[in-house]
Amino acid sequence: MTTPDISVRAATEDDAARLAEVHVAAWRATYRGVMTDEYLDGLDVGRAASAWRRNILEPKEGTHHLVVQSGNQVVGFAILGPAAGDSDQGTGQLHAINVHPDCWAQGAGSVLFAAVEQKLIELGYRRAFLWVEKSNNRAISFYTNRRWLDDGGTLEDTRFDPPVAENRHSRTFPPAR
Repeated sequence: MTTPDISVRAATEDDAARLAEVHVAAWRATYRGVMTDEYLDGLDVGRAASAWRRNILEPKEGTHHLVVQSGNQVVGFAILGPAAGDSDQGTGQLHAINVHPDCWAQGAGSVLFAAVEQKLIELGYRRAFLWVEKSNNRAISFYTNRRWLDDGGTLEDTRFDPPVAENRHSRTFPPAR
């Protein structure tokens, strides 16, 4: 998928360091006040790059890593694939999507999100969901404008202290023609 100067492609090992930078910057901008400053300030780009490299080279079965570029610069990513838990096989999940804060509201996120939806449909998913932090109004508005609606599902992510409260947004895709 391409628009002038914005394109989406599969992530490669060479993207790992930049993806770590994007990931850390996006989390620090998004979750300040939700997660502790100590946690956010302690995010390590080098450690995150190693994790990105490993996940790109050895993805979980059915998982896809996409990157969005503006010009030649990677500015965001998405991770999608089978839904976690006991979901129906026809249900996919957008596990993560982040764009560098310097590139918010410039079209990269919209292009990436459209590519995610297309990939989910190509993979045969009839429905998909994502989790969003309950007070992340910027993201909630973005998803709602794309017909991914709050379906009442809730989750408390206890990997963090304090736990992060999330709401599930989902979308059913139109049948293939």
